[in-house]
Amino acid sequence: MGNPKRADDNGGTQNSAEKADGGASENPAEKAAEGGTVLDVELFRMIGVHQLLRPDEYGLDGDLYRGAAKVVVGLTLGLQSMQVCRLYLARHDIPMFANIGVMVINGLMCLLKGYMVAANADQMSATLNAARYAFTKCGGRDPSKLRQCRARLSAILRTFVGLSFGTLIVWLVMPWFMASDYDDHPSIWAAVYVVESIILTVNVFCWTSFDCYLVTMCFVFEALFCTMSTGYETLGRRRTGAKSSATQQLGIAGTINNVTISDVNYDDLTSHILDNQNIIKQYDAFFDVVRPMVLVQIANGMYSIITLIFLTLLTHLSGYSILSAPILKFVCGLVSLTIELYIYCYGFNHIEDGKAMVNFGLYSSNWTEMDLKFKKTLLMAMVMNSAHRRVMKVSPNSIVNLEMFTGVIQLIYISDSWPMGEA
Repeated sequence: MGNPKRADDNGGTQNSAEKADGGASENPAEKAAEGGTVLDVELFRMIGVHQLLRPDEYGLDGDLYRGAAKVVVGLTLGLQSMQVCRLYLARHDIPMFANIGVMVINGLMCLLKGYMVAANADQMSATLNAARYAFTKCGGRDPSKLRQCRARLSAILRTFVGLSFGTLIVWLVMPWFMASDYDDHPSIWAAVYVVESIILTVNVFCWTSFDCYLVTMCFVFEALFCTMSTGYETLGRRRTGAKSSATQQLGIAGTINNVTISDVNYDDLTSHILDNQNIIKQYDAFFDVVRPMVLVQIANGMYSIITLIFLTLLTHLSGYSILSAPILKFVCGLVSLTIELYIYCYGFNHIEDGKAMVNFGLYSSNWTEMDLKFKKTLLMAMVMNSAHRRVMKVSPNSIVNLEMFTGVIQLIYISDSWPMGEA
């Protein structure tokens, strides 16, 4: 006679708790409605990165499409080099020199992001597989954490993309209301305006493409680690999507005999460990792709924010109103870059919070009722999880997290207030 508990957990019979949880792994209609992934596919299509990462889904030639993207980046880089010449011409005008310097450095950063997306498209596409609900058995069985992550992530990314393109619109419109050295030469002004518009538009698409991918993966890994923690926590207890009281949990634990625990939950434990190893592999692959860009972005963000604050104060002290076109232009750029820096720090802080929960979930399992073999395997899983200490660092002692963001803001405040105090 078969074990009814085993059949209920692993067989074809779905219990009432699983039905209450939505039966995500069994209901194709609901899975299709959710998309089966944390990835905001619609947003990725809108900014063009989904076509770049997965051209086969759109009937595109991957090599040709990605090659075209690299050509666009290269041509924009050629146009961007014209700005370097303007740096020489503005060498005696400090505000103009600083303004062009910010545009050149940020433009090169954005183009580098665009090139990295095109050059590493296959690796980035492979890591996006981790965003699927069914990437782990825990996520396929109970995708509630992943669904919550999808909702939060979509709201954050759409806000970020909206602000980025809003900044683009402001930077494209403001030159029409600002004085220029080329006002007496309309043809030259028009040529400069067209070149800058092309550069800015390509830059925004490049930076939103890379940043949306990075933020998505940070949220995905946090949700995966939380899902694994919940999966570990349920070991030795009846698998259920509904919360039960403490009395009910004690009753359930009391009715599970040692044979059933050894038989059912050891298989679940080894399955969870394999899932955790797959997550770590994708985590390492993600780090290998984004780490160089993140380190450069942190340094560039600090420089750009300091420079934009300086330009804003200098412009205001020159007699411009707070609501004037030049100040509005600088403020929009400042807001976008500050939010971008915060998102980077928040995203990697988010991953560390999720990783810290995995061992807590292991310890919270019903391991006291298990046999020695299970306990040894559980301890091995804890050691393996603790041994993986890979974090995003700017220096050996400086980790990219919210604490670093606070330190950066304090440094920026000191850097910009010191000259004003001297004045």
